[in-house]
Amino acid sequence: MPRIFIAFFGLCSLGLWGQGGILVQPIAGEMDFAGTFGELRSHHFHSGVDVRTQGQTGWPVRAVQDGYLSRMVVRPDGFGWALYLRHPDGHTSVYAHLDDFQPAWHDLALARAAASRSTRLDLYFEPHAYPVRAGDTIAWSGNSGGSAGPHLHFEWRDTGTEEPLDPFDYGMLYGDDSYAPRIVALHTADGQKAPVTSGGWTTPLRVQSWQDLSAEIKDKKYPQGLNLGIEALEVHWSWGEQEASHGFHLDRFSFDDTRCADGLMQPQVHRRTGLRTYRLAPSLGALPIWSAPEKSVTMPGRYTLTVTARAVNGDLAIARGPVDLLPGNGHPWADPEVANKVDIQSGERVAEDLRMIWSRGSFTDPLVPELVKTGERSWKASPDVPVLRALRYEWTPPSDYPTAWRSKTVLIGRDGRGSYRIVGEPLSDGRIRFNMKLYGTLTLVQDTEAPTFTTLKTATFQGRQAWYIGLRDNLLDITQYGAEIDGTWTWSYYDAKNKRLYIPKGTQTSGAMKLFAQDEAGNRTTFEGTLP
Repeated sequence: MPRIFIAFFGLCSLGLWGQGGILVQPIAGEMDFAGTFGELRSHHFHSGVDVRTQGQTGWPVRAVQDGYLSRMVVRPDGFGWALYLRHPDGHTSVYAHLDDFQPAWHDLALARAAASRSTRLDLYFEPHAYPVRAGDTIAWSGNSGGSAGPHLHFEWRDTGTEEPLDPFDYGMLYGDDSYAPRIVALHTADGQKAPVTSGGWTTPLRVQSWQDLSAEIKDKKYPQGLNLGIEALEVHWSWGEQEASHGFHLDRFSFDDTRCADGLMQPQVHRRTGLRTYRLAPSLGALPIWSAPEKSVTMPGRYTLTVTARAVNGDLAIARGPVDLLPGNGHPWADPEVANKVDIQSGERVAEDLRMIWSRGSFTDPLVPELVKTGERSWKASPDVPVLRALRYEWTPPSDYPTAWRSKTVLIGRDGRGSYRIVGEPLSDGRIRFNMKLYGTLTLVQDTEAPTFTTLKTATFQGRQAWYIGLRDNLLDITQYGAEIDGTWTWSYYDAKNKRLYIPKGTQTSGAMKLFAQDEAGNRTTFEGTLP
């Protein structure tokens, strides 16, 4: 898409400084969305709104309010190319996965990179050093960092607390909606499913705890659109002449609590079906967004449940049906000995040469942790429960374990929500320590293999001529990389998603190129060649 640099002079003349909220939409025209605020993602809540760009990059991105550039980030993963603008009403807007910054800020980024000889940037600026007016083009949309496809990730934050807020509460326009939200089915942890038809279900679901019950909810902007999240949920119980209700409204959260998404999502249903369903009762360590029911709903018996979900635009989906709450019979959520004495305390487990240590409040669900050795370098921690805080694993290598491997030992962990790879930290007493927010199957390997380069070629990067070369690692992330032309440091950018290292051509079109790359375990490689 052609790039057009727009200074929004009409809006500037209105004197918007001091007014609050999102006064200009970040993308012109009616916006479509690939994700909304607070959606359940694996290991986190979605912290903003994803604006679709029809599979294209290069759409003008606009400042939503007067303010100034407070932060600039360039990294191969995460947000990729990102800008942070601070506004006088106490909010910060964030624009991520960008293709490029506006020309002056692009030059600023490269100048700071050259001064520090750094390819990763995380720059902070003095107030008002780089002012913007509402509607100014500050960047172009892209697909950088960990983006799964071209779009703009937009956030609206409380500047004081840095907590992300729901942008739709502050002036972001949702636009027309032609698809009503619906509750598709109710699910239980043990595999029961009650499809919702005509607003309800008739066959009673049987559960031993309300945390085992979850709702599958779908909302879209239009029938062919992508599934979006909800902003609020209410559960109403009625039994005999009594009734009670509780629910949540997610309009802000702290990044320290973002892993609570794994607890709001029913983990057993997700592991079995891949569906991200909403629990109908809070987990341990839940966000403080839940209201408390007016009466206790722990007595076994038949209940009529009414579940109400509210979409971003205010539309409601309602489903009603019977649920039998059974006696706990040792079920973790119904067993005070487990729920109140095990999970909330710190503890450890040892399986021969591996020690697992957890701190208070580490898990979303009550459990009695178990750790079993399943192979020479493998273990299984059970049951499969999401983790809120990092667990510490300490491995004691055998006496003949090569010294050269100690700093290159990698713990691979997998659970029902994903996987992690962590390089260990050698300790002075011979053990190797790993801090990992995962509890599942565990495998130890050694990574002594350096990243590899392919062939140097020409390409276009950010609309400019560049060279690129394939760059990948067999197991870990590439943490350091760089380029020199005829011995002079040269700016380069690693597209981790597509495994390409880009080197913009600038004024030099010939000479000797030297590249290096290093992975998380310190394995390093170099490439030398002549510019094509």
